[in-house]
Amino acid sequence: MPVAYTTTYHKINEMKAPIKVVQGGQGAGKNIAIALTIIERAETEDIRTVTILTDTYPNLKDGAISDFEFIFREWGMDFYEYFNKQNMTCTWFDTKIQFRHADNNKPQKGKGPRRDILYINEGNRLGWSGVEHYIARSKEVYVDHNPDMEYWAMTELETRDDCEKIIVTYLDNEMCPENEVRYIESRRHKTEWFRVYGLGLTGTYSERRIYAFEVVDEIPENAIRIPNGLDFGKSPDPAVMQRHWIGLDGISFYINEGFCENNLLPEKIEGTDRMSIVDKMEEVEKNKNHLNIGDSSGKTEILDLRKHGFNVRGVKKGPGSVLLGMKRLGSYDIKIVKTATRTIHKFSNWLYDVDHNGKILPQPPKAHEPDEIAASRYVATSRPLWEHLIPKAA
Repeated sequence: MPVAYTTTYHKINEMKAPIKVVQGGQGAGKNIAIALTIIERAETEDIRTVTILTDTYPNLKDGAISDFEFIFREWGMDFYEYFNKQNMTCTWFDTKIQFRHADNNKPQKGKGPRRDILYINEGNRLGWSGVEHYIARSKEVYVDHNPDMEYWAMTELETRDDCEKIIVTYLDNEMCPENEVRYIESRRHKTEWFRVYGLGLTGTYSERRIYAFEVVDEIPENAIRIPNGLDFGKSPDPAVMQRHWIGLDGISFYINEGFCENNLLPEKIEGTDRMSIVDKMEEVEKNKNHLNIGDSSGKTEILDLRKHGFNVRGVKKGPGSVLLGMKRLGSYDIKIVKTATRTIHKFSNWLYDVDHNGKILPQPPKAHEPDEIAASRYVATSRPLWEHLIPKAA
């Protein structure tokens, strides 16, 4: 694909705000267009320093550096005559273009010298703590991303008065190869995928997402009520109760929210103004005989719930039980009621970890499992306690 002044390029060059968010789908050509813009601005404007930032060195090398190398080659020049590999800096006219990769575990990074332009390549690969200091010390910022899910560019930048956002797609890139156009358009039936990578709209699609699910309007009348799931969080983690149903097919697993509450006492104490888990359960679950399956490490909470008449059992735990529970829950057709917005958000953003090469690791992530998901996992893990409720096929 030769260097060309595509519609994507022109849309980016028309942006005037100090913070420019470029959201796009597959084949939009946004990376090349931003790289070309930076190179040309360095030729014509008084720009001393540009920093190009992404998450890892392999992604930096295969992404931004490769884009610059391509543009120079198309112009008949050798990028490496201008690029110092030791300090990862390209000197173009009087502008120093720095290529950097960030580490989310070092939030103080970025507190170095100020820069004229910051370009965050594939911003959704980075955490807010890894970029906020870079942004604060930059006169102008470009951020590009595929909008597979909501992240800090939407919540921290787009709400600002000095931020401008555009959406570009493969239709804005006249140089998008025909085979790639055919591939994108052949996946229109993959509604969630095409929303993100075809239309460039914010979605909930990610190959790293652990659980596929569907949002539904309501629980079917013939669905069978199965146990509630309880996760006994210690502040700042909330205590959570999730309600569940199973379809007559034995495969559809419906979820709705019961409660999510911080600072609940593990035991009911008479005379205190603070609510306990028992108090909250009495408020939202009128049928004390209905089975609840909770985190077995919450022995105090389970004993107190039983003391006050609730039917509660602790989930069995052991080596590999988390991975087994993930597989059990993932084997169902998960359906979440549309009003359960917190649960939808948690399921959308619970992702597998990746290694340094970007390979997905099919094991429990290192990050804390969302309490809403844990509560549902306990129920899926404990299927032998409730599978008798599902009618047998005739």
